[in-house]
Amino acid sequence: MEQQLVNLIKSGQKDRALQLMAKTWGTQIGRFCAVQTGSASDGEDLLQETFIEAWGSLDSWRGEASLKSWLYGIARNLCASHLRKKDRRRGLFQWFFGWGEEDNAHMRASDDLLEASESQLMLSEAVGRLKTAQREAVLLFYMSGLSMLEISEVLDISPANARKRVSLGVAALREDLRGELMKPAGNELNGESDHDTEDNMSEYKRPRLIKS
Repeated sequence: MEQQLVNLIKSGQKDRALQLMAKTWGTQIGRFCAVQTGSASDGEDLLQETFIEAWGSLDSWRGEASLKSWLYGIARNLCASHLRKKDRRRGLFQWFFGWGEEDNAHMRASDDLLEASESQLMLSEAVGRLKTAQREAVLLFYMSGLSMLEISEVLDISPANARKRVSLGVAALREDLRGELMKPAGNELNGESDHDTEDNMSEYKRPRLIKS
């Protein structure tokens, strides 16, 4: 996919490249924006803004990061700007565990999305209380499914630091929720090392999220 997109860009087919990126990653990025802002409609607007900015900036892309990470970086910056303007720093993760594939495809109405269980609401509030750096890493890892390398590119940090932020975020959630909702799958979050490679980062597994 990445090489196909690069070939389209190099051949001057920018519109086709953006259409393919929107088809491939649009839903994930839209969800990321919606959860970051706490609003499905704002998330949809920010998704559109992401691709508008990407269209205007694509000629300046030099391949320092993957196109996927580059797009997430644009979305992240737009979300941060939006939150600063509206001063909305709560209500994150409101719907994540209630969204299935059908929800991803259609961004259902807010009233439907807010039908969450008590445990989902507890988790939403706990994620909203995370430090910004940890919250971003947790959302990118669990919701968007990015690898540690991709998260490091989006956040402009090392893969080891990305792993540490996810680890600290999960630990903070477990502490906040008193272990009721989250349970690690083994010792995946132990032993952060600055010598971790891309290969062993790809083997890093997400702790299972379970209901009490």
